[in-house]
Amino acid sequence: MPVYFFPGPEIGHKRNRILSIKQALHDRNREAPEIYEYFPYDSQASDIVSDLLNGSLFSMGRLVIVAEAQALGENDVRTFKQYIDTPSPEVILIFTCDEIPGSRGYPRTLANVLPKKAIEVFWEMFERDKRGWVRRFLNEKGLKAEEAAIDLLLDITEGISDFLREACELLAFSMDSKKTILESDVDEILEHSRKETGFSLFERFCRRDLNGVLDALNNCSDSNAGDRIFSMLIGSIVRLSDFASLLSGGLTPENVATELGLGRGKRVLNTYMDGVRNYRKSELDSAIRSLVDLESWLRNAPRELRKSKTEILLCRVVGGHH
Repeated sequence: MPVYFFPGPEIGHKRNRILSIKQALHDRNREAPEIYEYFPYDSQASDIVSDLLNGSLFSMGRLVIVAEAQALGENDVRTFKQYIDTPSPEVILIFTCDEIPGSRGYPRTLANVLPKKAIEVFWEMFERDKRGWVRRFLNEKGLKAEEAAIDLLLDITEGISDFLREACELLAFSMDSKKTILESDVDEILEHSRKETGFSLFERFCRRDLNGVLDALNNCSDSNAGDRIFSMLIGSIVRLSDFASLLSGGLTPENVATELGLGRGKRVLNTYMDGVRNYRKSELDSAIRSLVDLESWLRNAPRELRKSKTEILLCRVVGGHH
């Protein structure tokens, strides 16, 4: 199929699906495909379609991702529909967003112009699925965990597989010769150590703690999550923006957390409430656009400029300095 739409918050499983499509392109053409990623905030739909229609001089296959598809307007969708009706055989086009069908931000206009088989929703894992995922991951590392340890892990970690993977990797790395993870191990390693995770970075963002954000970012950049830390942060801020919208619509915080698949943990809920108190909705949407632009720039940026540019942007987004 030449066109896909992958909505939903489960970014880890979504990434794996995209990697499988990339591998299929590689196997079909016997060479690595070119990969392009666009965002509606900084790319015109007509320019993206023009790129889709122009053949490549360097590769037989291309994988093109249009992220944050909820930001596409009706005119954008009309432009893409012309391409979707007669797509290039050399290109796989994938639209992505974190929203789910039925949510306020879900791009129904886009979904309506696509065949149903092109849409795969990446739902947040159910609580039982998260437990199974954690157990399987730890088993692969030769570890087990008592139920109380898993309870605490799920309580203090946002229930996206990327965050669960990061927390489990940190636990596995820190366990030394022990084979069974106790609740006290989770408390010590994830709650009271100085080691940072993608979620602890988001916590500092929600508290509007600029120094904490910069410190956490530096620590996360040195960890296994360093290559995906901004996509994790952007995803959380997108969910925070949705959280603020639903909360203003009269839902209780608990109901909003359930609708967005955030889990039932008090730490997660308190973090999102901090974010709602400390940022206006317009500030969150501006932060998303700025961080998306930064993430795109960082892919090819000179190493010596990355840290300073990142810190300047975070000072604007978190500290409110212009």
